[in-house]
Amino acid sequence: MFELQTILLLLLAWLTGLYLFGRLAEKPAFFKRFYDNPLSYTLSLGGYSGAWAMLGSMSAAQSDGYTFLSYFFGTAILFVFAPLLLQPILNLSRTHRLGSLADLLSFRFNSKWAGALVTLGTLASVMPLLALQISAVSHTTVFLTGRPAAIWLSAIFSIGIALLTIRLGSTHFNASARHKGLVITVALQSLLKLFVMLLLGGVAIFGVFSSPAGLETWLNLQPAKLNLLNDSLVSSNSRTLMLIFSAAALAMPHMYHLAMTENRRAEHLRTAAWALPLYLLLFSLPVLPILWAGEASGLQQPAYFFTLLIGVIIDSPALTLLAWLAIMAAASACMMVILLSVASMCINHLVLPFFPPVTKLNVFSWLRFLRNTAIALLTVAAFALHITSLGKPGNDHAAFAAVTAAFQFLPAILSVLYWPKANHKGLIAGLLTGFTLWFITIVMPLLSDNAFGLQSILLGLLNLSDGSYPIMAAIASLGFNMLAFGAVSLLTETSDEERNAAEICSQDDLNIPSRQQLRFNSIAEFSSQLGQAVGHKMAQREMQKALDSLGMTKQESRPFALRLLRRQLEANLSGLFGPTVARQLINRCLPYSHDKAFPGVRDIQLIEHRLEHYQLPFSGITKELDNLRRYHRSTLEQLPIGVCTINSDMEILMWNQTMADLTGIDEHDVVGSNIRYLSRPWADLFTRFIASDESHAHNRLVETGSEKRWFTLHKAEQQQHNPDNQTILVEETTTLMQLEQELLHNERLASIGRLAAGVAHEIGNPVTGIACLAQNLKYDSDEPEIQYAARDILTQTQRINRIVQSLVNFAHAGSHRLDLVPETVNLYHCADDAIHLLSLNNKAARQQIENRLDRQLTLQGDTQLILQMFLNLLKNALDVIDDDNGHIMISNRQAPQGLAIDIDDNGPGIPAEALQHIFEPFFTTKDPGQGTGLGLSLVYGIVEEHGGHIDVSSPPAGQAHGTRFSIIFPADD
Repeated sequence: MFELQTILLLLLAWLTGLYLFGRLAEKPAFFKRFYDNPLSYTLSLGGYSGAWAMLGSMSAAQSDGYTFLSYFFGTAILFVFAPLLLQPILNLSRTHRLGSLADLLSFRFNSKWAGALVTLGTLASVMPLLALQISAVSHTTVFLTGRPAAIWLSAIFSIGIALLTIRLGSTHFNASARHKGLVITVALQSLLKLFVMLLLGGVAIFGVFSSPAGLETWLNLQPAKLNLLNDSLVSSNSRTLMLIFSAAALAMPHMYHLAMTENRRAEHLRTAAWALPLYLLLFSLPVLPILWAGEASGLQQPAYFFTLLIGVIIDSPALTLLAWLAIMAAASACMMVILLSVASMCINHLVLPFFPPVTKLNVFSWLRFLRNTAIALLTVAAFALHITSLGKPGNDHAAFAAVTAAFQFLPAILSVLYWPKANHKGLIAGLLTGFTLWFITIVMPLLSDNAFGLQSILLGLLNLSDGSYPIMAAIASLGFNMLAFGAVSLLTETSDEERNAAEICSQDDLNIPSRQQLRFNSIAEFSSQLGQAVGHKMAQREMQKALDSLGMTKQESRPFALRLLRRQLEANLSGLFGPTVARQLINRCLPYSHDKAFPGVRDIQLIEHRLEHYQLPFSGITKELDNLRRYHRSTLEQLPIGVCTINSDMEILMWNQTMADLTGIDEHDVVGSNIRYLSRPWADLFTRFIASDESHAHNRLVETGSEKRWFTLHKAEQQQHNPDNQTILVEETTTLMQLEQELLHNERLASIGRLAAGVAHEIGNPVTGIACLAQNLKYDSDEPEIQYAARDILTQTQRINRIVQSLVNFAHAGSHRLDLVPETVNLYHCADDAIHLLSLNNKAARQQIENRLDRQLTLQGDTQLILQMFLNLLKNALDVIDDDNGHIMISNRQAPQGLAIDIDDNGPGIPAEALQHIFEPFFTTKDPGQGTGLGLSLVYGIVEEHGGHIDVSSPPAGQAHGTRFSIIFPADD
C-alpha cells in the first residue's frame, strides 16, 4: 500500500514533467533533431493503444487465450497494408487539409449532415474509451492506496490532461499547424510503456519463474491453460475480432489524427508500416508471462491488476510505481490525442456548419475558444461516464462497444477510395441503420443485464451462445449498414459535386476537373471578397500562405493560376473550419461564373498540374502512359518551331520553349493566361490570326523595338478530344525574307549592270565619233587655241572610254563560267578599275585609295572575278575609314607560298569576337539594311577558286588599329 499523498505528488510531478517536456519539444533545435524523424512518428502512433493494452489485455488473455492478440495484430495488419488504405488517405488528407474522418467523409460526400452524423458516431465510440482511461488511473490508484478518496485524484488527472491538451494542442492555431509538443510527449509515453512492459515481462520470466525453462515446466503442469491457448488459435472469433480491431484502428479519431494530421513527411508512413507492427509485437510479448507469473504466485486479485502486482511479487515498490506511471502514461497519451482530435471534429461539423464565423470577431481567437471549450466539455463528459458503472475495472463490454461503434465506419471509408458511385444519402442511411442495430444489440446490454429482455430474444432467434453473441451482433450491424448504404446509393442520384469529389478520392482515377471561369481576375479581388466572410486580416494571412505554397506572387492574374489558388485556399480553410464550411465560404466568396461555364470540357492545365505533383509513384501501364505523355510533351517542347495551344476562351494551354525564345515571354509567365493579355505586338499578331478564317499567314511583319522581324503562322484545330482547342504554329522567316530581299537586290544590280553595258555600248559610238572629229580638228588647224581644245576633247573622250570600260567590266562581273579559259590578269589594272568604279559613287575614293601594286604584276585567272574581289574588299574598307583622314593602301609582296597582295586601312578594326565569322554567309557587323554579309563570303570563294587563301588581321602586327586583308596566290609555273 502507498500513501495517497505520495501518489498525488507523483501524478502532479508527471503532469508537470509532461508540460515542460512539451514546451521543450516546441523549440526549433529539438524539433529538427527529434520531431522530424520516422522513429518519433512511429512511437507517437503507439499512443493509440491506451491503458487497455497494459490492463485489459491481461483479463482478455486469462479468459480467451490468444484472442487478446486480435487487438495488437488487427492494428498491425492495418499498417502492413498501408499502401491500400493509409497511404491514399494520407495523400488526400495532406492535399486537402482533412484533419479527421469526419473531414474526409464530408469532403467526399459533400454533405454537412454526413459530417455531423460521423462526428456523433465518433463521440459514441470514443466517450467510453475516454472514461476507461480515467478509470484505469483511478482504479489502479485505489488499488495501490486502498482509499476510495482516490476519485479526487482522477479528477485532478482529468483536469491536468485537459489543460495539457489545451496548452500543447491549441496554442498554435492555423490551417497547417502540427503539434510538435503533443506528438513528442505522446512518443515519449509510448516509449516508456513499452520499456516497462518489456521490463515486467523479463521480471516475470527471470524473477518469478527463474528462467524460461521454469516457465515451461510450470505450463506443462497446467493442461487447462494450454488447452485454452490451443482452442483460441482455431476460434473464428479471433479472426473476426482481428477484422473489427483493424477497422476500428482506421476509424478511431486519435489514430487518424496521429497517422494523417500529424504526419510531417509522407515517407514516414512507409517506415511505420513495418515499425509499428514491430512495436505492437514487442508490446504483446510480455502479456502472457505477466499473466502466468501472477497466476503462479497464487494472486487472488483480478488479472486486470497483474501489471501492478509483479512488483509486489518480487517485493519491489519502485517497480510497482514504475508500472503505475506507465499505465498513467498510456492513459494520458490516449486521452490527449482523443480530446484534441474530437474537439476539432465537433467544432468543424457540429458548430461551424450551423453557426458560421462572423467578421466582427477575431476568427482565430474565436476558433481557439471553441476548441478549448470543446476539450473541457469532453473531459467533463468522460469523467461523468467514469463515475458511473461504465467505468468499473476491466469493463471489456464498454471497450467492445466503443470498438464496434468505430467498426460501423468501415464501408464509408472503403467507398471513399474504391466506390465512386456512393452518395451521401446512402452513407447516412447506412450509418443510421448500423448505429441503430449497434445500440440495440451491443449498447443496451450494457444498460441492462438482459437488455430489457431483448438479448434473450435475439439469442433464441439466432441460436447463439453468450460468448459469440457480441461478435455476431457487430457483424450483423455492419452487414445491414452495408446493405442500406449500397441500396440507397444505387437507387438515388449522385450530385455533380459528389462525382467530382469521388474522382478526386478514387484510386483508379486521378481528378479530371471540368474547366470553369472565375468571376474575379486578381489577387486583390480574391482577398477583398474572402475578407468579407472571415475578416480582412485573416484573409490576407491565408492568401499569403496559399501564394507561398504555390510559389506565386500577388501580381498573378492568369486564370489557371487563380483557379489553382482558389483550390489551395479551400484546402487551407478546410484545415481551419472543416471541408464543409470551407467549401461554403469559397463558393460564396469566390464563385465561378455560371455564364462562362464549359460543361464537359476538362481543365487540361489542372490535370497536368496534378499529374506532375501526384504523390504516389505510377506503375505498370499507368507508368508507361505517363512516360509516353512526358515523351510527347518533351518532343513538343524541343521542336524548332513555336507551338501554342489555346482553348475556346483564349486561355493558353501550352507554350513551348521555341515560342518562348521567339517572343521573349517565359512559359511560366504565360501558361494559363489569356492570349489577349500578352505584351505587344504578340497579342495583336495572335488574336488577329485566330479571329481570321485563314489557316496560314505568311511573312507577317512584326516590329519589336527598333527591329523588324517576319513570322509565318499556321493554325490547326483539334477535332477529336478537344474540338474547341486550337494549336498555333509559329516560325520566324526573318532570315529568309532578308535573303529574298538580297536576291531581289542582286537581281536589280544585275539588271543595272546589263543596262550599264548597253548604255556603254551606245555611248561608245558617239564618243568614238567625237574623238575622230577632235583628231581631224587637231590636224586640220594650226591655231594654238584649236590645238589646245582638240587635245582637251581627246583627253575627255579617253576618260569617257575608261569610265565606260569600267562599267562594262563591272557589268560582266559574276558572269564567270566554269568552262572559262584562264587568262593573264594584270592585277594593277584590275585594282585601278575597281578604284575608278568606286569613285563614281564616292568622290573621295581615288584620293583615299593608294594603288602601290607593281604595274607589271599578273596572275592567271578570271579578270572579272578579280575585279569583283577588289571591289568588295575596297568597298568594305571605304565604309569604315574616316572621310577626312581615312587611307587605304594596296600593295604586293613576295611570300613563301607565292604572291601576296595586302589591302590595309586605318579604320577602327574588326571586333575580336567577329573575326572568326566574317567569311560566313550573311554575317555582317553593319547596321540592319546596310549590308547583307555576302561580300566577304564571295571574296573567299573567288580566292579559293584561284587556288589561293585569304587571311585577316585586325589590327595588323605592330599597329594600334586598322585592318589588313592578305590574299596569297600560288606562284606561276
